[in-house]
Amino acid sequence: MEAGISTRGRAIVLALLAAVLTSSALLAGAQAADAARPKLLAPGNGKVLARGSQPVFKARDTDPNSRKYSVYITISRSKKRDKRGDLKRTRVGTFASMRRKGKFGFVYKPEAYSFPTWFMQAPGKYYWQVFHIDCRVKGCHVQSPIRSFTVR
Repeated sequence: MEAGISTRGRAIVLALLAAVLTSSALLAGAQAADAARPKLLAPGNGKVLARGSQPVFKARDTDPNSRKYSVYITISRSKKRDKRGDLKRTRVGTFASMRRKGKFGFVYKPEAYSFPTWFMQAPGKYYWQVFHIDCRVKGCHVQSPIRSFTVR
């Protein structure tokens, strides 16, 4: 009989080693994906905006996909999310592509519409979120946290 680990023992050690390597790779990938989430800069959470104004919504996104595919903003009356985690769109609100500004910055300035169902003309509480496309994650959308603002 040969000294050392049996064939079955080798198989168990190799399976454990593969599991450890896979879990550490997944953890590193999850941490990298979390670090690449867009960050909301302005307006601040809970900020009160004047009715009819044109505030500049600002976000920072360092992920290469944000520069490749753009960053999108959703403004909604509801804080509810869809199955991908995106803010659900409502009748009063908007969805738009943000304009790139600088190396990692993105901005959106709402149009100066005067019709009463435009979100900057309709007083109330609103929520906003930005996302970029990255199909390495489930659902292909990497979202920012949600912030709120109030139009008065």
